[in-house]
Amino acid sequence: MNCIYLSILGSVLLNSGGSAMGDEPSSSRNPNIILILSDDQGWNNTEIPMIPSRPDSRSDFYLTPNLKRLAEAGMTFSQAYAPHPVCSPSRHSIQFGVTPAKLKKTTNRGVAYPEPFLTPAIPQVLKAADPSYEAAHFGKWHMYRHPAELGYDISEGRTGNRTGRQRTTDQTRFWPHEDPKRSVSITDQSIQFIKHQAFSDKPFFLQISHYAIHLSAEAKPESLEKHKDRKPGETHTAYWYAAMIEDLDQAVGRILDTLEELKLRENTYLFYTSDNGGTARQYPHMNKPLRAGKGSYYEGGIRVPFFAMGPGIQPGSYSSVPVVGYDFLPTFMDLCGSSLSVPDQVEGGSIKSILLNGGKGKVNRAREGIYFYRQIDSVLIQDGFKFKHTHRTGQRELYNLNTDLSETKNLAEKRSKLTAQYHKKLGDWIASIDATTPSPESPRGKRSNGLRTEKREL
Repeated sequence: MNCIYLSILGSVLLNSGGSAMGDEPSSSRNPNIILILSDDQGWNNTEIPMIPSRPDSRSDFYLTPNLKRLAEAGMTFSQAYAPHPVCSPSRHSIQFGVTPAKLKKTTNRGVAYPEPFLTPAIPQVLKAADPSYEAAHFGKWHMYRHPAELGYDISEGRTGNRTGRQRTTDQTRFWPHEDPKRSVSITDQSIQFIKHQAFSDKPFFLQISHYAIHLSAEAKPESLEKHKDRKPGETHTAYWYAAMIEDLDQAVGRILDTLEELKLRENTYLFYTSDNGGTARQYPHMNKPLRAGKGSYYEGGIRVPFFAMGPGIQPGSYSSVPVVGYDFLPTFMDLCGSSLSVPDQVEGGSIKSILLNGGKGKVNRAREGIYFYRQIDSVLIQDGFKFKHTHRTGQRELYNLNTDLSETKNLAEKRSKLTAQYHKKLGDWIASIDATTPSPESPRGKRSNGLRTEKREL
């Protein structure tokens, strides 16, 4: 039914350029919220300096004029984190406002989630605040449960990497394509949805989850040709990677154009971030000055680009306040003026006050700091410091992120009291959420290695 709906909707709106009667859309009572999620996009993979005083916090080769438009129209967060260093756990965490560890979802393999869900998902909390909200998801889902079970009215279902035609990790071969990583088609669907909601005068939540720039090298022929003969930078050198990022940037630009065309800018919040840090396996230098990359709890694996624009957000502003993907749910509740309390199990905090106060302030979460856990290691980020504990070896690492962004100086012994304090806080959190206990048995999956109920996701 969704496909039929989108086909009819697209033919009407794209041919008419608006409603059948040609009326102008009116503003909704509550704000529209759009979340654009890229895949494997490194912190420094745009032409916007993530830290104004550091030239190395921007790309020296990639061109992202539309992300620059977004940043200039809103706020750039210099210390934003994905909830996890790989795809699927981050996507779950964003939907529920809960850390992957608390959801028992710390790998890319599907687990049996606690029943019932610990919290309602983003569309469900928005609809509880205002039943007129409509919700849609287009692009990479990478979750076991269907989007409809989480309150999405329209979606492409349980999509994954294969849905985006990404069947290989070989980035030495190039696949020219007019719809690379489906960036064109999922943007088409998103624009149709936005237009429909605008002329229906209903507030909406839209998540656009791009497959770019994950896995195989796939870009428009003209993008590949454009960047092929450009002089590479010192940090970023791959012209095909620059082409992929340009195609992604063009998709973002189409969304910005649509909001302007329909006069929705004044009542729409748009957020842009990535599900984890950039890939560094084949090109270790690509995330410099950050250490490591995707799959790691060092900064290169979890620090991500993060931009926000909307009513009350100061154009061209920056914030150094640490934020994380599981802050989205309480933030969206706050932005829509919900009078309901944030669900008890939510671990994130609203960043609304940061957005509307020029980037200044503090995020109030259930526990102070930002927490990460998986079987290998765990991390606590607080007050400019980062504590990392490797479980098997017992190794403790402490870094001052304000002075050592590249995490080269382990202060654990020198600052032994602070190390012990953070180690205890991290341990208390792990115990409080029962992170080390596997998920319960479920008929949806099969028992694997005696630790978790797992089922491979798409």
